[in-house]
Amino acid sequence: MSALDFEGISTAQAYGREIRHARETAWCWQARADRLERELARSRAELAAHQAGLLARVRSLRTALEAVAPLDPVLKRTGRHYDDGHPERVWDACYWDAYDDVARREGLPPARRPMTQEERAEAAEAEVLAEPIVTRRLLGLLHRRWWWRGQEYRTRAGAERAREKAARDARAALSWRRRVHISPPMVAKSP
Repeated sequence: MSALDFEGISTAQAYGREIRHARETAWCWQARADRLERELARSRAELAAHQAGLLARVRSLRTALEAVAPLDPVLKRTGRHYDDGHPERVWDACYWDAYDDVARREGLPPARRPMTQEERAEAAEAEVLAEPIVTRRLLGLLHRRWWWRGQEYRTRAGAERAREKAARDARAALSWRRRVHISPPMVAKSP
């Protein structure tokens, strides 16, 4: 007759209980995480709905103000444009300082302000120039290559020249509208 290992059986049962308990705990935490994720998604949707409503209110007030007092100094254009192309008015400019004050306190990035065409071109150029050039070494000092935007260059100067050319191209792509005057199409007169 073989002897039963009661100690081994009780240890296995204890491990089984612990594993079941750990699984139940993990399922509870997963259910809680799912519930919180749904709540977060709902809160984000409510925030988006509130923001859309507030923007609609502001647009209607701006339309009414333009209809009542079209020459008011508050409605003058500042010369800057938003990313979507509509112009900034003097009364829009008060938002940025108030937003930036709260953003600084809360550790958020500053507001993306409207820009003139030249400022937008300068920002595009600066963004390209801020991209890093990566140096990779192979075999110690015998073999070095410089990489920028996935392209390999034999010298750092070559990579810098390519980056500077891309920056000039980015600037030119955003400032071409100021240099080129587009005339209306010619219409031939019928005899």
